[in-house]
Amino acid sequence: MANRFYRDAKGDPRAKTSRDHRLLGHFLESDIQGSSGLCDNVLAALDDIMAGRSKRWQMTGNSHTLALSKRLARIQPGFGSNPDLVLSLAELRQALLEWKAMLENDSPHGRGVH
Repeated sequence: MANRFYRDAKGDPRAKTSRDHRLLGHFLESDIQGSSGLCDNVLAALDDIMAGRSKRWQMTGNSHTLALSKRLARIQPGFGSNPDLVLSLAELRQALLEWKAMLENDSPHGRGVH
């Protein structure tokens, strides 16, 4: 999965993903947004599940619900008819790490690519 995370001309964080991972990009843009703290919260939940300390975790954001279990991550759109996106925990973790790096490394008007 090749993702491109960057800031647009207004300085807002944006995600370009493959067609089959478009919902991941929408989730990052609308629910995680510019919050590295929220990235940290989701990463901590992922780490707890991957280490066996938790079995399930869920959050509902502005537009999506993210549900984590021992085997997968499911992003469910809050509206519309788009199907859920199912990812491995490792795929979601990598995308969140890259999103967080973009947030922390780019100035609000920069155009970094990750």
